[in-house]
Parts: sequence; structure tokens; C-alpha cells
Amino acid sequence: MTKSDRTHFLVTNGRLRRQDNNLYFDKYDEEDNILSSRPLPIKAIDEIYLLGKIDIDSYSMAFIAHNNILLHFFSPYQAFRGNFFPSTSNSVNKSGFVLLQQLRAFDDETHRLYIAKQITKGHFINGANNCKKYKVAFEVEPYLESLDEAKNISEVMASEGAFQKNYYQAWNQIIKNQRSFKFTKRSKRPPTDRINSLISYVNTRIYNIVLSEIYKTELDPRIGFLHEPNYRSLSLHLDIAEIFKPVIGDNIIFTLLNKNEITGKDFKTDSGRIRFTNDGIKKIESKIIKKMTEQTIIGEQKLTWRQVIRREVNRIKRNVVETSEYEPFVSD
Repeated sequence: MTKSDRTHFLVTNGRLRRQDNNLYFDKYDEEDNILSSRPLPIKAIDEIYLLGKIDIDSYSMAFIAHNNILLHFFSPYQAFRGNFFPSTSNSVNKSGFVLLQQLRAFDDETHRLYIAKQITKGHFINGANNCKKYKVAFEVEPYLESLDEAKNISEVMASEGAFQKNYYQAWNQIIKNQRSFKFTKRSKRPPTDRINSLISYVNTRIYNIVLSEIYKTELDPRIGFLHEPNYRSLSLHLDIAEIFKPVIGDNIIFTLLNKNEITGKDFKTDSGRIRFTNDGIKKIESKIIKKMTEQTIIGEQKLTWRQVIRREVNRIKRNVVETSEYEPFVSD
């Protein structure tokens, strides 16, 4: 199995441990008794998502780093908490030249604005294509015109905000179950209803998948172009995810809801906060795994969606390094 074929693994409430040259996951009950123990396919895993209470020691962490596996940590309420990224001889070597060019592109207002606009254009067109796919009327041209006229990043973000507000309203014509999943207003930290909980969880997964692919390239994830990097440690993955959230994340949500694979029974309220049941998480993760291993035709190539994302990162790298034209990925 090649690196590009590797996938992710989700673990909830238990212990990750190294034994000899293998990694194991032990599942606990409420009294901390081991219910089961299973080996993880270390050579087949790209990243591990840790949800809830997971015990892990430094011996196991070192083994995970040596195998170039990324860890993503979530709270018991499915809120994202942080990442662990390996820095070993097995990791991708970062180029000082590329880093300098990335910094120069960020500091050049014209260059930064160009990249930010192109990324946002991809977001707009991919979102509008979703509406077209579901036969929902949505005029994208006014937003593209507003984007084209934007003179700075703040105006790009304002254009994006206006688009997103009306795009989410169009979801009420796409999602069949309006009783349980009617969209009214985007809310985060914490989400206030089921549809926002689903959006936040799936978007976070897209962010982390994109971040994982950035780490396989020479670009530095700390330096974004659309999202300000000043008050966060990482921002480039937030930029690139804007292109793929409509293509991957939103379509996963539409399928889950319109096929009744996710219903109101897959949510519960804990301490006033909405969260998914374990079965709900499994359903979402199963859909994400299936989607990310699907192949799509790009030109004359068949690529998985992970490869498409990495291809997009490298296309931005070429623009940063060579000042070549950059056109964002747009779905059919």
C-alpha cells in the first residue's frame, strides 16, 4: 500500500499503546476494565483521530512519529482540540526556499490578494454547483463580481460572508427533512442545533484532512493567504478547505440527511450541548472514509480525493514559488 493509499483511523475512549513493533487500541468500559484489544494496521494509517478520553504514553507517541502518523485530538463533545505532527527523518523535508517564497507572497499585498481571491472563487463556484446539482436556483455571478472588485482581504471576507449566508439558506431547498434539519443561522463554539453540529463536525474533519495533505508538501501550514495567521498557529489549511468543503463536506451532509442515514436519534444533549451518539459518529466517519478513497478523473488521471487536495496544495506552491497562474479546483 502506497503512502497516498493510506487512510485514517478513529478511536474513542480507550488506550493507544505500542507493543513490540505494533500499535494496539484497548477499549475500556466505565470502570476502566479492558473490553477488547485490537492491533492497528500501522503501515496503512495516515492519521488517527482521538475522540474523548484516550490514554497514550511517550513510548507509543515516538513510535507513531517514526511511522509518520498524524494525531488529531477531539473532546468528548466532538470539539477539535489540537494536532500532533511528526518531525522525524520520515517526515517531508521542508524547503527554506519555499518558506521564504511563501512569506514573500504573504507580504506582497497584490500576490496575497490574488491567491485569496482565487481560493474564494473556487469556494463560490463549487457551492453554486451544489445548488445546480440539486436543481436549486442560485445566482453566483453577483458574488463573483463583488469578489473581483474586492481591494483587500477584508473585502474578500465580506464577499465570502454574503455568499455563505445565502448559500446556507439554499440548503433548506436541498435537505428534505426540514422538521429536524432546517437551517436558520450559522452557529459555532458550540453549535446551537443539529444541522450546525453536523456542519461543524464535518468541516473540522475537512480541515484536518487538508492539513494532513499540506504536511506532505513543502508549504508551511502556518502561513495562509485568506485567513489571517496572526492569532492562530495554523491557517493555510483553512484557506484550502474553502475549496473542498462544498465538494466533499457539504455533499456528505446532503447524502447523510436525504437518505436518512443521520436522523434526530443520532444526537443527544449533554450538559446543554448537542453532540453525536457513538453510532452517529460511526455513520459519519464511514461516509468520510468512503468519500476520501473514491477516485475522480482529473484530466487524464484517476485520483483519490486526498490526492486531489494534495495536488491543489502543490498548485498553490507553484504559484508561490514560480508566480505562475493559479486556478482553483472546480467540481463538475
